Amino acid sequence: MIITATVLLNACTGTDDSLIKQSTGQRQMHPQPVPYSEPLPTDYQGTLTMWGWDDDYYSTVTEAFQEIYPNVEFEYISVAHKDLPQKYETALISGGELPDIAWSVIDSRGEVFELDMWEPLEQEPYCFDISQIYEYMRPRMVNTKGNVCGIEQSLSPAGLAYRKDLAKRYLGTDDPAQLEAMLPDWESFIEKGKEVYQKSGGSVHMWFSLSDLRQFIQEQQGIPWVQDGTINVEETFGRSLELICRFRDESISDDLAAWTPAWNEAFNGDGHIFTTCATWTVQFTIQSYDQKGETEGHWGLMGAPEGNANLGGTAMGISKTCKDKRLAWEFLKFATLSTEGARAINQIALLTTAKKPYQEAPELKSYKSPWFGEQDLGIYYMEKIVPQIKARTLTPQDGVVHDSLNMILEVINTDWDVGYEEAAAFLKEELKAELKDINVY
Repeated sequence: MIITATVLLNACTGTDDSLIKQSTGQRQMHPQPVPYSEPLPTDYQGTLTMWGWDDDYYSTVTEAFQEIYPNVEFEYISVAHKDLPQKYETALISGGELPDIAWSVIDSRGEVFELDMWEPLEQEPYCFDISQIYEYMRPRMVNTKGNVCGIEQSLSPAGLAYRKDLAKRYLGTDDPAQLEAMLPDWESFIEKGKEVYQKSGGSVHMWFSLSDLRQFIQEQQGIPWVQDGTINVEETFGRSLELICRFRDESISDDLAAWTPAWNEAFNGDGHIFTTCATWTVQFTIQSYDQKGETEGHWGLMGAPEGNANLGGTAMGISKTCKDKRLAWEFLKFATLSTEGARAINQIALLTTAKKPYQEAPELKSYKSPWFGEQDLGIYYMEKIVPQIKARTLTPQDGVVHDSLNMILEVINTDWDVGYEEAAAFLKEELKAELKDINVY
């Protein structure tokens, strides 16, 4: 798919043949077309509509954009990411309005990018060169036709966050390099977890939640969920299901359900050592729920056993019904490719997916959080976590598979009589029922 996109780029000229219009429909101020490869005049007027779910990201990038283009306005509707695929489909079927800038979360992106609503960014007039983006992210921005439908808002590399005070007490060290050497694989992690549980008298678990573990291990493997119209349940999901059951049965993990009040409150307690930690986890989870962590600085970041993963992620593209595609492209370039955009999202502890901003301003790789003391999280993510990530190729069936995995996880978490083999059988039957056109075995 990337090769297809690259071939198409050779024909690009970067110029739009249509006149640039204001969103109000009035006669536009700049009658000469502005090539898509060049900036718009700073007095350009227009309005862009957007549907999304991350209000902090939205306000950060749009306000930074308006510092350059003060006459550009944005109309934003907040929509839960799980509801957005249906909202897009409804608009397409009914002929309703789509947003000018459309968002797509990773969980359903394989399906959403197949909808006939996206401008192909690798083609004229955009001529987007996907090689500008970090390599492991590129397959996640392309649909099955080879079209680049969106550009990732930020990198989402994930390692493990850990409570330094608890790690030192129960594991003997709070140094990330020493912990990585101590825990090179999940087997050694389980063995140490048994020791921690025994030493603490059952008051401290190595891990917070089975749902975090399932998602991390699944992404860690880098295996597409559907290959050549088939799903091999044992090969694709067996490893994660087996480890989930072992973490549960051997008290390595607590039984907290992710994103529930009990799970949130646990970050403010002293009963868990490790959790998955993507770039966005720092702000949305640890800083939000650990009330004493800001002054204690008691968190650390390390690489995970058996390699790291990419967790989450949101791409932005331009809809085919966008009324001002030239302005939309200017915003998209700013938000995802420019040094100015990278500087803006650095303020909310996010890392841009484009390589050039780091060449122009190497300091943008760096950011710290009081919750993590003096550790430079940005540098650790970029230099230690990212190189070990194997990203899987997305498929149109990912949304259904994701829902089925969550359902099986709930069964495992609530019914301790369900073991690995039974869980795998349940998953196989569920996938067969939901994906009639896919060979599941």
